[in-house]
Amino acid sequence: MSDVIHYILIGVSLLCWFLIIWKLIQNKFSSAKTVEAEVVDKYIPNVVSKYPESWKPRSCVVVFKIKDKKLSFHVSEFSYGNYKLREKGTLKYKGNKIISFK
Repeated sequence: MSDVIHYILIGVSLLCWFLIIWKLIQNKFSSAKTVEAEVVDKYIPNVVSKYPESWKPRSCVVVFKIKDKKLSFHVSEFSYGNYKLREKGTLKYKGNKIISFK
């Protein structure tokens, strides 16, 4: 029985590593896309940490609506304030990174 669990754990960890590497390759070699988009949501995830607030940078999320789908991107706390709800513009992105939004 422990051998089966051992093989399952190895399989799950290999699958996780494969998915991480696949996502990194997609982000690195994907072409930049330019689409018309609207900012429909933005938020700062509530993260519980044992470290003081001043020591950790906050990751913020901005959600864009593009035709029928929504895309979310992690942005820095510094650029988070530049995105206004219901703002429409041209979004240029590559993989999971925003290049520009005008």
